[in-house]
Amino acid sequence: MRAAKLKQVEIARLAGVSQATVSRVLKGNPQVKEELRQRVLAVVQELGYVPDARAQSLRSQRTRLIGLVVHRAPAALAGDPFFSALIAAIIEHAAKHDYHLCVDTARTARSQRAIYEELLRTRRVDGLILVESETRDRRIERLTSEGFPFVLIGRYEPEDATYSVDNDNIGAAHMATDYLIRTGRRRIAYIGGPAGLTVTRDRLQGYRNALEAHGIPYDPHRVMFTDFSERSAANAMAELLSLSPHPDAVLALDDVIAACAMLEAKRRGVRIPDDIAFVGFNDSPLCRYVEPELTSVVVDIPLLAGKATETLIALVEGRAPEAKRQIVPTRLVKRESA
Repeated sequence: MRAAKLKQVEIARLAGVSQATVSRVLKGNPQVKEELRQRVLAVVQELGYVPDARAQSLRSQRTRLIGLVVHRAPAALAGDPFFSALIAAIIEHAAKHDYHLCVDTARTARSQRAIYEELLRTRRVDGLILVESETRDRRIERLTSEGFPFVLIGRYEPEDATYSVDNDNIGAAHMATDYLIRTGRRRIAYIGGPAGLTVTRDRLQGYRNALEAHGIPYDPHRVMFTDFSERSAANAMAELLSLSPHPDAVLALDDVIAACAMLEAKRRGVRIPDDIAFVGFNDSPLCRYVEPELTSVVVDIPLLAGKATETLIALVEGRAPEAKRQIVPTRLVKRESA
């Protein structure tokens, strides 16, 4: 940080402006006079303070890059069908407007915060798409305080505080649980992701709402949380099978968790769907590759990505987005697992 400050002092001296002006130019502040901005950028290029491509983008105040930071290890991301489809769809929609996607991964919350701080400091992207919001999300608080363009795929309270695109996760989980109940299941378990994620809590709420609507008592012993790893999902299923009586159905946060739970159940001699029915989320290609084929809630990932990307680009370019919060519909695809 000190080295950066000293470099900015040198830029200010050579350009004949204040250090504050240099800082505003590097942050892309549109209030700086054009003549001063060009003087600063000429010195920036001469000193090589930032790459030439970055300096050129500062001239137009845009990089034509949008960012996505995923809280996953790279190996885990490679095997995640939701993020594979999401990233592909964002790239496709961004390209229609001559924008490109910059993806970064963070293994820990601390490294994730460091990435966002670096993005804010350098402004190497014009805006960000956020995923997997938390109850109190420091990313959202920080980006909002900076006035930095971002769109959330998910939900955050209050709901009008941010631009967001989402499914009705409470309603979708209610629909899936209601289907299981109507097919005769009564001891339905829920396997979510990390407990702090909004999507985990929302789908848990929908699950509970459906149980209540049918007069079925909520049993916290049938609720498990995972870290999105295969081992964690298998351990959650093993714990559910240790209950007496064990569940007769499982609603999982996504298809990967559902498939890993199914595999563990089959390994322990469970017949699917005779003994336990399974329902996942996202309707990924994985659903058709497992045996039996997995019943899943369709989350329209291309539509989610398209609306989020269009909204973000509108914010970056100073146009009014379609709406503050947009909801993409879901539906249940019934297959052999339920």
